Order: sequence, then C-alpha cells, then structure tokens
Amino acid sequence: MSANGRNIALLALSQACFMTTVNINIIVTSLVGVLIAPEPWLATLPISLMYVVSMLTTLPASLLMGRIGRKPVFISAAGIGLFCCLIMGYATILSSFMLFLVSSAGLGIATGVAQFYRYAAADNAEQNQKARALSLVLAGGVLAVIIGPNLARMTFEAIPDHLYAGCFFGAAMMQLLALLLLPYLDIKPNTEIVKSSGVSLGWLFRQPYFIAGMVTAALGYGVMTFMMTATPLQIVNTEQMGDSSNAIIIQWHVLAMLLPSLATGALIGRVGVIPVLWAGVIFYIAMIVVTLSGTSFMHYLMTLVLLGLGWNMLFVGGSSIIAQSCRPDQRPKVQGMADFMITAMMALASLTSATMHYLYGWKIMVLLAVVLVGVIAVSIILATLYPMTRNGETGFPEASRQ
Repeated sequence: MSANGRNIALLALSQACFMTTVNINIIVTSLVGVLIAPEPWLATLPISLMYVVSMLTTLPASLLMGRIGRKPVFISAAGIGLFCCLIMGYATILSSFMLFLVSSAGLGIATGVAQFYRYAAADNAEQNQKARALSLVLAGGVLAVIIGPNLARMTFEAIPDHLYAGCFFGAAMMQLLALLLLPYLDIKPNTEIVKSSGVSLGWLFRQPYFIAGMVTAALGYGVMTFMMTATPLQIVNTEQMGDSSNAIIIQWHVLAMLLPSLATGALIGRVGVIPVLWAGVIFYIAMIVVTLSGTSFMHYLMTLVLLGLGWNMLFVGGSSIIAQSCRPDQRPKVQGMADFMITAMMALASLTSATMHYLYGWKIMVLLAVVLVGVIAVSIILATLYPMTRNGETGFPEASRQ
C-alpha cells in the first residue's frame, strides 16, 4: 500500500473513532442534560458548548498545523478527547451539571481538530483525486454507524444506578483507539511546503464559486445539526418512543450521512460538483416534506435519513471546493477560516435547537430550516452563473463539468 493509501486508511479509521464518539454524544448528552440540568431548556447546552469550543478551535488549530504539522496536533487532540469523555462519565455519576458542561466543552477541542482529517487526506492527493480522498476518509465513519448506537445501547445501564454514564466511558475507549492509530500517519509538515504561485486570498474570498463551497458546507451542516440535536428530545421526551427508537433513528441517520461517501467523491469527478450540491438541496426539500406529513416512527426515520443524505452531498461537495481552491501554503488560513464558518453554524444551530424545540416545537423548526435551504440554493445559482477561472479554465478539475 502506498504512503497516501495508508494515510487514508488510518485517517478513515480515526474518523470512525471520532464519529463514534460524536454519535454517542448526540444520542445521550441531551438526555443526560434533562436528568441533571437545573432547567429543561438547558438540556442541550453541553453539546452546544462542545460545538462552540469546536468553532473557536478550528482556526488556531489549522494555523498551528501550518507551523508544526498535522500529526502532533491530531495526537494531542485525541488525548484531550479521551480525558474529556472520562470526565463526562464521572460528571454523570456525580450528577454535576457544571462539570459535565466543562468536560463537554473540552471535547469540542478534539471535535474541532478532527474536522481536519478530511483535509489531511486531500492535501496529499493529486488535484483530480482530492474529492475522492476526502470522501473516503468521511466514509470511514460508516463503522461508527455500527459501533456508536450499539455501544450506546450496551452501556446505557453499564454503571448501576447511573443511567448513561457508561456511554461516555465507551466513547473514551474510541478516543484511545484513535490515539493509538494516529502516530502511524506519514504526513509531510506544512513547514516543508514551498510557496507557489497562484491566486491571492483576497481574490479567492470574493469568488461566488468559492463562497458557495463555504456556504453549502456550513449551512448544510447547520441545517443537519439544528434538526439532529433536537431529535432525541422529540423522539424520547415528546413522542415517548424510547431510547432504543432514538438510537435506531440516529444510527440510520449517520449511515445516510456517511455511506454515500464511498461514491460521492467519484461522482463529483464524473458529473461535477454543482449537480452534487443540487442533489443535497433536493434531499433537504424532501426531508422537509416528509417531516411535515406525519409523526410516526417511519416519518422520523425517513426525515433523518434524508437529512443525512442531503448533508453528505452538501458537505462533501462544499469541502471539495475548499480543498482544491488554494495554494499549499494558503491551506492553514483557507481551511481554518472555512471550518470556522462550518463550526460556527454548527454551534449556532445547536445553541438554538433546544430552545426552539422547547418554545415552538418540531414542525416550526422544520419551517425555519426552509430559509437556510433557500440560502444554499441561491449560493449554488450564483456559483453556476459566476464560475471561477484560473489559468484560462473555468472552475477546477473536479468541478469543471457543470
């Protein structure tokens, strides 16, 4: 296996560990919040703080990777994730909401850094293979579909008299596995990359095509986070369907998010990124229609599956534009700023999700998502009307077929 192939495999496995940890947190964190928070509307504050810290981590982490390389930053972040998961389990046992908040916020550091696994694979791939490399790393999260919900179910009551505490100790083991895998990466430090000629950052950030990449990735993630964060509250507390139904729905949702990644990169190479972005919008529209049509288990299941499919098209498509748009020496700033926007939307969506669900309910949340989907559609239209040009060619290799 080539060095790049080995890196993609290691990053895909690390992505699986990261996504398993995220899945477990999505399934149980808000439910723990209901049990130990002083007020019900604070139930999703721990996971919201995780997203806020993740947002604040992305740009500094990317710049630090530009100085010392990705590998040491990845390893350090996995260690922080391991420690914070252990403390979250301990805080659940103590019923300490404040300690739970702090440790969940700390987990945001690991979350913010893990967002760059996909870029690490794309950076070392040929220009016309970047979308495929990025997509394959995200596809590693398919393992999390199997491991995450099952691990959560097995550990719901692993600690007697302390519901959900065992889930976080299970998540800690996944972070330990990532900590053991990441030292074997063979990634060239950015300090070894020589500055090359190309477009300036100012020019890049004025291009509708590049802006569409950031908007589709950021708002696509925002819509998904907004809906998914409130799902456990809707399924378990409002509809009284139980923890098992919640875990099954989240499991299928994550499968829909990540399984298409096995083909999304190749699809972008074949038909171009613009049609893939439009597919994401269509999936989101279908999600809205299904959600407004009923409240059965199957309605919620289809809603979350369509939500996952839409996220994949928009996030992989948007990320591929970002990954291939800049010079190697510009990656720390461009990727850091782009992921700052993505995690900012995740944080805002998560922070508002519980409050909107508590005050207005599930269907009003869906109607609000319509506005964000509209913005995504407008950005794609502008990208189509005003494509980027470089060296006399329209767009970039993977995205040139429009």
